[in-house]
Amino acid sequence: MTDQTTPAEPASFAARIRRRLRSLEPIHVALLGLLAIPGHLFDSLAALQVFWVFFLALLWPLVAPLVELALGRAADAEEAVGPTDWIETGDWRTYAAWYLMLPLTILNPLVLAQDTMQFLGAAVAYARHRGSMPAAGSYEQRRSYRLPFDGRWTVVNGSYDRDYSHSWFPVNQRYAYDFVITDADGRTSPEGSGSRVESSYCYDEPVLAPADGAVIDVCDSAFESSRGGGLSHLLKRDIRGNYVVIQHAPDEYSCLAHLVPGSVGVEPGDRVTRGQRIGRCGHTGNSSDPHLHFQLQDHPDFEIAAGLPVAFDDVDAEWPGAEAPIDDPSTRNDADGARTFVTAGQRVAHVDRDGDASSRTRDITDAASEAHDAGSGGATDRRRAGIEFLQRVAFGACVGGVVTYFVSIVASWLVVAEVLAAGAALGVAYRLGLSLRRGDGYVRRPGSIGTVVGAGLVATVVAWYGTNGFAIGVGLLALGASTFLAGFVVFLVLGEYDGRRLRASFADAVVRA
Repeated sequence: MTDQTTPAEPASFAARIRRRLRSLEPIHVALLGLLAIPGHLFDSLAALQVFWVFFLALLWPLVAPLVELALGRAADAEEAVGPTDWIETGDWRTYAAWYLMLPLTILNPLVLAQDTMQFLGAAVAYARHRGSMPAAGSYEQRRSYRLPFDGRWTVVNGSYDRDYSHSWFPVNQRYAYDFVITDADGRTSPEGSGSRVESSYCYDEPVLAPADGAVIDVCDSAFESSRGGGLSHLLKRDIRGNYVVIQHAPDEYSCLAHLVPGSVGVEPGDRVTRGQRIGRCGHTGNSSDPHLHFQLQDHPDFEIAAGLPVAFDDVDAEWPGAEAPIDDPSTRNDADGARTFVTAGQRVAHVDRDGDASSRTRDITDAASEAHDAGSGGATDRRRAGIEFLQRVAFGACVGGVVTYFVSIVASWLVVAEVLAAGAALGVAYRLGLSLRRGDGYVRRPGSIGTVVGAGLVATVVAWYGTNGFAIGVGLLALGASTFLAGFVVFLVLGEYDGRRLRASFADAVVRA
């Protein structure tokens, strides 16, 4: 149980501003930019075009780290500081490397498409929850979860409290956590060891299943940069890098991301038990340094899921630095024992108790997993394999739409078609290369070839448009946007259907258990 008290209100101006900035939600300001749309549709409302300036608020996450760093240095050392200030997150070189990576990351159409889908998926999540998103003080989780590692780790990012959350918007990562291992001085690697990933204390450490369940999605073939310190691999195919998604209850899925390539030891359809090793902590995807990303979500698809607050059981937590000035939803006690919400700045460890899991929970999740294996909606049946493939085709269409939209700003339709065709060809070559390395232990993402197919279809559409389509009166920009939206709608419809099937099969298994 965490002994947590609220410190006195920081006295300095810099400290007060830091707290205010943490609660700033740029998306609320950016939404005012939508008022500019009528200005482009109706000449009489042209004055509204000035509202486009509000979209600049979306750049705030890029500026916030520098502002936080400056204000932190301006605060008096004797005053209360932020909960994570004791953690050494890097010097100016780390920030410089991170900013240098941003343009290259943004230009990656796979990442840009996925990021855009996250924002659209937030609206879907709000609709799913009828406008009232799950909250730490009221959400009743269906399963008992342990921390996804052994030993003592540090919560470097994430909280049940909005001001210290991983990212309050988009909502799929609202209650996500980033875990690292630090020493007593707050360093994530030995002093003077450099930025190589192997020097990080958490790199290659085992990652464990937080509860019993059935594996429904896996990626184990993402590239990994050999260095951290703000750097990540240029050829990202998914912002999660290598990851595992596990279904634990009808509407509760855990996602464990940024794993080491080739370290994932499970495949879709496998049953896992609480505490079982599923991979190793790495530096793949959108990662500035090796760390473990963990989140609980209400849907199997990351892009359209809503993040769920998770209280871990049997947690030993300590505050090396200042405690966070947050409202504590309190430690919960139920039939499975004490459950604790953890937050940024804490060092946490799992304390084994009574075999680490109740037999009832294990019986239920095993029964559900057996139903999956039997083909009643699980990850390995042919119907779900088909859904996975079609979803990846839809995602490929979204990627093609992004490429069409942005490349057409500076080039002709022919260049757009050539870029898409070249990307599809590289994708095929990459998949063939992985097929030749099957013996290396890589677990391929189900239906991943569908992304290549989707991008290839968009290349065909653009080529047809260039030779025959000008008469329809639609520009390339509109064609790209329409293709993206069409791909997202198909992805959404298939995802919701798949989610309902998984939910129904899990519920049926629980009843039979």
